[in-house]
Amino acid sequence: MSGRGGNQRPLTSPDGRDLQYARLLFDALWSRTSKSGRRFAKDHDILYQRWLRLARVIIRNNGGATPFGSLGDTDRVLDLLELPDDRNSGYPSLRDLNDEELASLKWQRAIASEALDEIYIDLGQPLDQRDALASESESWKIYDDASSFLFRWGNQPAYDANPNIKRKRWRRREIIVSYRREVAAFCKRWRLKAWWAVPAIIQHHFLRAENGSVWDRTIPPLSMYVLEPGTPVALPVTVKLPDRSEKQFERDKTTVLDLSETTVIQAVGGPIRVIRHQFSREERADWERSNDSSCVLLEWDGRRHILQNNDIWPDSPTLVTPGEFLVERCEYRLGRNLKTREKRDVLRQCWEQIREHRIRLGAEGWTALSDGNLDLIATSVARLLLSPSVTWDALTPVDERGSGKNRYRDAPSIQRACKTFSALANLELPAKRTGRGKSSHNAYDPAHR
Repeated sequence: MSGRGGNQRPLTSPDGRDLQYARLLFDALWSRTSKSGRRFAKDHDILYQRWLRLARVIIRNNGGATPFGSLGDTDRVLDLLELPDDRNSGYPSLRDLNDEELASLKWQRAIASEALDEIYIDLGQPLDQRDALASESESWKIYDDASSFLFRWGNQPAYDANPNIKRKRWRRREIIVSYRREVAAFCKRWRLKAWWAVPAIIQHHFLRAENGSVWDRTIPPLSMYVLEPGTPVALPVTVKLPDRSEKQFERDKTTVLDLSETTVIQAVGGPIRVIRHQFSREERADWERSNDSSCVLLEWDGRRHILQNNDIWPDSPTLVTPGEFLVERCEYRLGRNLKTREKRDVLRQCWEQIREHRIRLGAEGWTALSDGNLDLIATSVARLLLSPSVTWDALTPVDERGSGKNRYRDAPSIQRACKTFSALANLELPAKRTGRGKSSHNAYDPAHR
């Protein structure tokens, strides 16, 4: 991984990466003009029109705005919407609360809501993880009991104001349950097997209903999310200046890292230090030389080669490896060429740290920044979802512009790219067969040799 082979592209954080790829996929699905694409668009429009009235009612009751915010909170909002409201929940008619009772009711509801939020966080967000935890888990039981108690306590002033009122039997709003079920069936029918599929479709419905006639029907789900690949991290690579002691090196290493604005990533294997603010190479070199630091630092972003200024032709920088760059920095500091053993030691320190950085970040879900044609791959994945009968050979693009691995000129390259795309999007890709299907034209007939 750290030598001449392996993936040498910058590493990026997994935060928001699945939604970035999901947005590209939705763009491809909404732009398909083939027969299957038109059928998909018609099916989705029928689903939207069927539940438009429900969306408008919920938006009106929410002050004219969609109740959905973060995509991960969609299920939680729908769970709350499924609960019955207080209208017509008791008989005979309820007495209106006076100002003192209303103030007490508002105060107790606020306390109950704050306490329930704290319990929700302390228990590991059991509603968001209900599929993984299951309803019979201990966290779910504790949260369910706490929510029932706090709901009752928060509404106690209303109960005390009408002690003789009988309450109707609580039932979940079946219309919300049916809506969620039909959206899930739509996603399953079109093979959108991903955690973001149903929430994205629901949010898209409500945004479209909120904007009404001014909404552009060509806008796909997740288009409101401005998601870009995470900024490549800068990782500190430090080497000891030859002829210096380990004690001096460790002391100066701490000082050098403290000069930069760093962030610690809490990983499973331990903290990872990342440089957020970088000094220029000239500033760094001048500081090291003026303070006679025994530590030489390289702020490495994951690339295989970096630019090295040429003293003879300053306008024509050359590409060198991180190890070669640090060797030249050490020679500049000492004012002499390094011996073979000294060069070998500097290179060893460099490559060991680079290998460790890649292994640790890779274990945390970090991946190399893609340099392929993601729009082309998203279009191919969309074809696989819309037309299960399409083979890998049929996905091979005619346009072979590009170079190297990004030309996608054969079925295996397209297959690898589609599977990688789906994995990064947390999408379960349907199984595909290769080659042409068996028919009378390609079946083997022993009578014709």
